[in-house]
Amino acid sequence: MESANLSSLDNLTHLGLRSGVDMRPTLLRVLTDLYVQKLTHTADEERHYTELALRLLDAVDVPTRVAVAARLSRHLSPPVRIIERLAADLPDVAAPVRDHPALRRNQMAPPAPLAGAEPDLAPIDDAEIHVEAHEEQTDATVEEPHLIGTDVAGELNELFFAADADERRLILLNFEVAVPFAAGQIQLVRDAAVGRRLESAALTRNREEFAQHLAQMLNISRTQARRVAGDELGEPIVAATKALNLPRDVVYRILLFVNTTVGHSVERVHTLAALYDEMTVQAAEHMVAIWQALQRNERAAARHRSLFWNDEARARARNATAAVRRAPAARRLGERRDVS
Repeated sequence: MESANLSSLDNLTHLGLRSGVDMRPTLLRVLTDLYVQKLTHTADEERHYTELALRLLDAVDVPTRVAVAARLSRHLSPPVRIIERLAADLPDVAAPVRDHPALRRNQMAPPAPLAGAEPDLAPIDDAEIHVEAHEEQTDATVEEPHLIGTDVAGELNELFFAADADERRLILLNFEVAVPFAAGQIQLVRDAAVGRRLESAALTRNREEFAQHLAQMLNISRTQARRVAGDELGEPIVAATKALNLPRDVVYRILLFVNTTVGHSVERVHTLAALYDEMTVQAAEHMVAIWQALQRNERAAARHRSLFWNDEARARARNATAAVRRAPAARRLGERRDVS
């Protein structure tokens, strides 16, 4: 998997020329946003992200580098090489990370003692530095390090759906490089009949039923499921079916029939089937985790709308009551005027 990812990175420059759009800023933003969702990373995870980000930082514009610096400045333990690279950049890029604890920790690390020499100072306690950095994290990040924030999820979702086929492929294949995690960490409905239900809806070209089943199985909103089913390029369906671990032949038939824009091109269906084979379940679950974060946001918004509606109802009731109370007084005033 690692060699395939690094090989895909070697082709980023050529990809930008072929597609006519430089997708490297989008890829770097997406993978950085995913990386910062975890408080801690293994050595391999950090190394993979560092190799990826260093390649992309050399090729992206200043606003993208500023955005990456801002994201990493709020992380507990960002890759030191990336922070050093950003801190040595233009002032606007360097400003967010210049005082990051990771830089101070690296600068304060004592040199290796000479043979036979007694150290003059006690070694720096890494735990104290970690505590200091930990205090700078937001409460939301500390409380739910395993969840993707709804604001980040919304941005990532829009970036993904706005990307072209080549960009989407690189994003999906590199999710695991940025922030790998074990399969099974997202909430899915594990039902042996899920493939049959989705395939049946696709074969009858009932996209609404397909979206309904997809929303239930992936625990995502019906709106997002419709967007997945109706996408004209097809990668969202690949990610959804991969997360559900459907058989490849079932996925192939779903791609042929659920969306006529995708299914009319056998070549396109073959390309998507190849992507299904190439991407990992973990990468697919990353995509579903983004959609589930949107579901959390929609539920919170619905609760807010419900409370707001009650407030409006109470306000209307108060206004109506006040109007009723004023009415007799107005009538009495009118009667007195008539008598006079």
